[in-house]
Amino acid sequence: MNDSSLTRVPQFLVEPTRFLFFTGKGGVGKTSIACAAALSLADRGKSILLVSTDPASNLDEYWTYP
Repeated sequence: MNDSSLTRVPQFLVEPTRFLFFTGKGGVGKTSIACAAALSLADRGKSILLVSTDPASNLDEYWTYP
């Protein structure tokens, strides 16, 4: 792994659409990626509303941003 691969930002975070949806089977990291994306966008001054449609969501375990 080279240094440039550690700093590469996914295109969906460079020019985000109004809504981002993270979908997939259970246990693939949807919540983790959604939280990381929300933090990244918030750090750049974007307004964020993070919503889960999973009735057993664990967002409170991940979302500790001040």
